[in-house]
This record gives sequence, structure tokens and C-alpha cells, in this order.
Amino acid sequence: MVKVDRKGRIVIPAGIRRELGIRNLVKVRVGGGVVTLEPLEDPLRSLEKLVVKGTRDVEREMRGLRRAAEREAFKEVSATDSV
Repeated sequence: MVKVDRKGRIVIPAGIRRELGIRNLVKVRVGGGVVTLEPLEDPLRSLEKLVVKGTRDVEREMRGLRRAAEREAFKEVSATDSV
């Protein structure tokens, strides 16, 4: 059992938060006289995972593009040297 304060807030005990993986956000649903809380992943954490993953891919692509640009630049320099 938990108490509701004057502002309508409740504190979910730490053990329950740990068990359910509740961190910062929960989805609240009401239906049939029952309140349901569903743990949600923080959107910033989700975005961080995508950015970190994407960053590695972008870095790999940038290295490939840089090598291609260097090869093209070398071809141009070689072509002008032979003229």
C-alpha cells in the first residue's frame, strides 16, 4: 500500500521500481477502475543509443569517402603533372 499526498502524488517503493525497471518515465493507463503503470525507456537514452550506433557508421563512411577523395585528388595531381 502507498499513500497519496495532497497533490495526488504517490511514491512507488524502490524495490518495486527496481523490479519493474522504472526509471524516469512511466505510461499511465486507466480503465475499469484500475490504474496501470508501464515502464518506458527515456527517449533521450533511446536517441543516445541511435546516435552512438549511427556515429560509428558515419565515421566508417567518412573514412571511406575521405580515401576516395584522396584517390581522386591524387589522380588529378598525377594528370596535371604529366601534362
